[in-house]
Amino acid sequence: MPNTHDFGPLVHISAEAVGNPGQRRFRLRALNSASESAILWLEKEQLSALGEAIESVLSAEEYVHQPLTADDTEPEPVFPLRPTVEIQLVQLSMGVNSESRRIVLIAADGPQGEDETHGVTMEFDYRNGFELRSQISRVVAAGRPPCPLCTAPMDPTGHVCVKKNGHQPH
Repeated sequence: MPNTHDFGPLVHISAEAVGNPGQRRFRLRALNSASESAILWLEKEQLSALGEAIESVLSAEEYVHQPLTADDTEPEPVFPLRPTVEIQLVQLSMGVNSESRRIVLIAADGPQGEDETHGVTMEFDYRNGFELRSQISRVVAAGRPPCPLCTAPMDPTGHVCVKKNGHQPH
């Protein structure tokens, strides 16, 4: 990756959805100690897979989450208006640094003109990984409810269910 930005250890990473269910876009927001920020746009399936991968790593590393007391919780950070890096993810890789108990993310977009790719690397501790995994679960679950018959997402107005041969809206 010719244009890779190394964010190093993060002080904050979060997942969120922007828009109405059925028309949402998903992103990760990251902030390091130098107040550099990144926004990584990704698909719902990519976000869900990231959450599952984080859960697998934490389980394999036998991480036990110890909730912080109310006095020790950090306030939500203030992100700069313009991120240092903003990319639409095409590739996302995850690694583990067991010695420092950190999860490493390597993200890249597709070729931009002249086959140039932009990417970022970042790392966060297991506690932030646990909290990110929980947040990803809530963000993904907050979408459209699944149809009880075919499990396809239902719009507020319903949908044409394949289990009913598409003849009756459900």
